[in-house]
Amino acid sequence: MPSKKIGFLQSGFVRKGSRVFMSFGGILLGIFPNMGIKLKQSGIATEYNVNAREYLSICFFLAMFAFMGVSLVISGLMLLSSTQNSILGGTISVGDAEISSDVIIGPIFGAIVSFFIFIQLVSHPNVIVNRRVRDIDRNLLFVLRTILVQIRSGVPIFYTFVSIANGDYGEISLEFKGVIEKVGAGKPVIESLEELAVRNPSTYFRKSLWQLVNALKSGSDVGDNLENVISALSKEQIIEIRQYQSTLNPLAMMYMMIAVIVPSLGITLMIILSTFPGMEAVGSEDTFWLLLIGVAFMQFLFMSVIKSKRPNLMT
Repeated sequence: MPSKKIGFLQSGFVRKGSRVFMSFGGILLGIFPNMGIKLKQSGIATEYNVNAREYLSICFFLAMFAFMGVSLVISGLMLLSSTQNSILGGTISVGDAEISSDVIIGPIFGAIVSFFIFIQLVSHPNVIVNRRVRDIDRNLLFVLRTILVQIRSGVPIFYTFVSIANGDYGEISLEFKGVIEKVGAGKPVIESLEELAVRNPSTYFRKSLWQLVNALKSGSDVGDNLENVISALSKEQIIEIRQYQSTLNPLAMMYMMIAVIVPSLGITLMIILSTFPGMEAVGSEDTFWLLLIGVAFMQFLFMSVIKSKRPNLMT
């Protein structure tokens, strides 16, 4: 389930108002065919009892609400304002009629804002899925080793799952809590694990669960199967670390060039140029402040890129 509550899905006003746009939700479902899968994998479908068509209609309703609100506010403020300039003032000819540009700018801003809100809402399940995948993959090797140690120690498989559910393994603990609840309600362990493997977004976790399910069904040694899975994941982790290392080498070179060498030489060059007649503006205070902001932005950009390239299996 989502780690944080989603306010607009808890609002009765939004849920009721979006029913008017159910037809638009059906149209949008053809544009976003994977929305149903993402809602299930993110836990939104189960937590808030919402299907793909209803969720898309909610997104469209909120986007239209934002469009109307932003358009009315901006248009009203511009019409009430007594300031006229070359950008905001004047009229626009539409056929034989002339419309004030102040009235047009409001809907334009409203359309831009509503478009970005709609895209953000539609991509929100995918953001939750990616966050869950990263959390699951980071803790997966520790979980599998814990299960292996307990099974080798003679602990029954169900109590091993209880230990994982009560442990601090992030999303994996939450997933196993759901398995424990289903088993407590009377559903077989194997069937609960199969359901978890089908709807879970992590590829590595699904493979591990299927290996565990197949071992339980066939009656083979679960420990041997887990050892093979752990060995395969360890090798995959090493491969990802090497790929990450090869990615960091050119990034480090670019970082040195753009964030260190270029600013240092640039400051020296600007100081020298500012000594020539007519070039005093090159070495002004504003120029150095802009350079500082640019360097800070590049630092943040490189940190974001390095973090995004980090393998999920790395802790």
